[in-house]
Amino acid sequence: MEPVYWETDEPHANNSETMSDYINSINMLDIDFVSGTYAEGTNAQGQRFGIHAGGNGDFNHHKVEFVLIE
Repeated sequence: MEPVYWETDEPHANNSETMSDYINSINMLDIDFVSGTYAEGTNAQGQRFGIHAGGNGDFNHHKVEFVLIE
């Protein structure tokens, strides 16, 4: 999966907040595990991904990156 990038009007205090924002606002997967800046979820095809939340330049620009778990 390609990374997801977005921006917010209000800055995020940390990357855990970025993960929460992704899960609550943008999420495209069935998330079943979350630990701070890392989560795991499955897509409609049954592929499982590790999800890493982080910043993208400043506190208002964010990204999540996906790693296929084999």
